[in-house]
Amino acid sequence: MNTNNHAERLRTIRKSKGWSLQDVEHHSNGKWKAVVVGSYERADRAISLKKAISLMQFYQVPITELFPEITTEVSARSISVNIAKLESTTDHQAQTLRKFTKSISNRRKDWNGQILTIRSNDLQFLALLIEKSEPDTLDWLIESQLIHI
Repeated sequence: MNTNNHAERLRTIRKSKGWSLQDVEHHSNGKWKAVVVGSYERADRAISLKKAISLMQFYQVPITELFPEITTEVSARSISVNIAKLESTTDHQAQTLRKFTKSISNRRKDWNGQILTIRSNDLQFLALLIEKSEPDTLDWLIESQLIHI
């Protein structure tokens, strides 16, 4: 997807909330300036992934809504989990993912300890384990920077 499509999606997401650019600035207590969000929406200014994640969190919309092609692409192929990054993540879901990846590593006899590739059906099972939908699981993995895309 090109930058213009991302810009259009940003505008569509904002408008789906019924907000003007000024409403975004008001509701964010000035964190998101109307002029900046407008420049992202017009593709006059590139938005970094970190800022895109933050803006989608503010909008309370999954990051995959901004990048739907990634969701389809990732779901259709394998996903590389950053095991090293996972070791430093401490929430309950990360503990579950650690047990899950350890089980897969042992079964495959893959103990490199850096990256583990999981398949789309593994993602389905992981989503069940952490009690999230597959898109929400994928969002969590992306936002936590636990997967390589």
